[in-house]
Amino acid sequence: MLTQQQIDAYQQDGYVKVEGLFSQDEVAALGGDMVRIIEEWGEQTIGWKGPWRDRYLADEERQNTKAVFLHNPQHYSGVWGRVIFHEKMLSCVGDLIGNSVQWHHTVLHAKPPEMGTPFPMHQDYPFYPHDGAAYVDCLLHLDDAPIDSGALQVVRGSHENGPLEHVLGPDTAPHLPPDVYHPDKVETVTIPAKAGDVIFFSYLTIHWSDCNRTDEWRKAVRFGYHHTDLRPIGRAEDNPHRIDPDNVLDRNSNTVVVGFRPNRLETRQLASGSVQANEPKAS
Repeated sequence: MLTQQQIDAYQQDGYVKVEGLFSQDEVAALGGDMVRIIEEWGEQTIGWKGPWRDRYLADEERQNTKAVFLHNPQHYSGVWGRVIFHEKMLSCVGDLIGNSVQWHHTVLHAKPPEMGTPFPMHQDYPFYPHDGAAYVDCLLHLDDAPIDSGALQVVRGSHENGPLEHVLGPDTAPHLPPDVYHPDKVETVTIPAKAGDVIFFSYLTIHWSDCNRTDEWRKAVRFGYHHTDLRPIGRAEDNPHRIDPDNVLDRNSNTVVVGFRPNRLETRQLASGSVQANEPKAS
């Protein structure tokens, strides 16, 4: 599905955008059900909390941002239950991480109009750490995402630094320390997108997004996939933000969507050594 040029770009930059991967009919079906899911099951919040907001938002904005986050839309809609097996998306995933693939999660990140929440610079790794790099996030756009809607922004090539130390705590989501990692300090690439486009990026790629300042929704859904060789590490079941090297989980039970997961340690060839977090340093 992907060209060699696209694969090379992902390996070098830590991301690649594939335009029009989902057809307009598919986007209409998925988007229609997502609107209903939001209306019936969604809950609006201000977004991620924490001291980072003081560095990213003006005083009058800090308590006025809006967000709708929703995990596992497959619990509410058959269309969303089937989409994790989307043939074209999985073909791209296989080109990037190998031909034995396990689905990990699906989550909606919706930014309502007029002050949809920003996200601070972070890697996705601290949210679901695994013992290797063969993990790709796939951001499906249900709406057009121009720059001023809070489009995804990435630090090109930052995945090569491996896992970095994040600010953690019960009152904040994992994020990189703003005194080192902030849009004013680190160069980023903005990736505007159209509905149906998918941005594939490593869970080690540093990324962030600004507020949605338009009068339209910016709804995007992230799918996480990893090679079946990988195993989760350092995540307590009752604390999704915990990183603890002594708390090692032998396996997880998420769905294998491509290939096969053998029950033999010697087949685990893609788990690339230690993933201990590195000290922060600007890219």
